[in-house]
Amino acid sequence: MPASPDKSGERRHYWRQPARGISFDAAVIMLAATVLIILFHENGSSLFFRRHFAPLVRNWPLHDLYPAIYWFGCSLLMLGLLPYLLGRWVLGFRPAELGVGLGDWRFGLKAVAVLYLLFLPVLVATSYLPQFQTKYPLFAAATLGGGRLLVYELAYAVYFLGWEFVFRGFLLFGLKPTLGLQAVFVQTIPFAILHFGKAEVETLAAVGAGVILGFLALRARSFWYGWLLHSLIAVSNDLLAM
Repeated sequence: MPASPDKSGERRHYWRQPARGISFDAAVIMLAATVLIILFHENGSSLFFRRHFAPLVRNWPLHDLYPAIYWFGCSLLMLGLLPYLLGRWVLGFRPAELGVGLGDWRFGLKAVAVLYLLFLPVLVATSYLPQFQTKYPLFAAATLGGGRLLVYELAYAVYFLGWEFVFRGFLLFGLKPTLGLQAVFVQTIPFAILHFGKAEVETLAAVGAGVILGFLALRARSFWYGWLLHSLIAVSNDLLAM
C-alpha cells in the first residue's frame, strides 16, 4: 500500500536532517586524512619496501638505508604533499589557511627553544631505559658509519614534514573553521594511535604532545614550528639513545 504524501514527506525530512549540520570541507578533510593514513600505513612502510623492492637495490651504495628513506619519503608524499594539494586545489584553502606560512615566527622560534629545553631532561632520562636504547635509532644501519647517520637523520627530518603537516596542518587548520579549538583534540586522536607499538610511556606521552603541538601551531599560525620541535626531539632522542 503506497505511503501517504504526509508520511512520505516525513521520511524525506528525516533522512535529510543528518546532513544539515555537516560541513563538506570538514567531512572531506577527515575522510581524506583517514584514507591517506591507511595507505601510508599499508604501503609506505619500510616493511613494504623490504618485501617488494629490497632485492632490486641490494648492490647499491647505502642500500641498507633505503627502507628508511622509502618510509620517510612516503610520509612526505602521502601525509604531506597529497593532503596539501587536496586542501589547496580541491577545497580552495590558501597556504596560510593550512598553516604553511611562517606565521608569527618570533613567537614560534621562542616557543620551540623553550619547549625543547623543557623536554631535554626527559630525553636524557628516557635514554637510559632499555626499551629506548634498543628501539632508537629506528634503523640500526644508521649507526654503521660512512655518513649513514647524517643521511638518516636528514631523511628523518623530511619524514616529520609529512607527519606534522597531516596532523598540525591539514587536520588542525582545515577543521578549525568548523570545530574551533576542538580541532586540536581531534587531530590528537590519530596522532596518538599511530604511536601504537612503541613504548607505552611514549604512546601515552603522544597524547600530551599532540595537544601541545596543536596549540603551538594555532598560536604561531603555522605547522613549521611543530615540525622543527618534533625533528629536534627525535634526532636528540636518537643521539642520546645510541
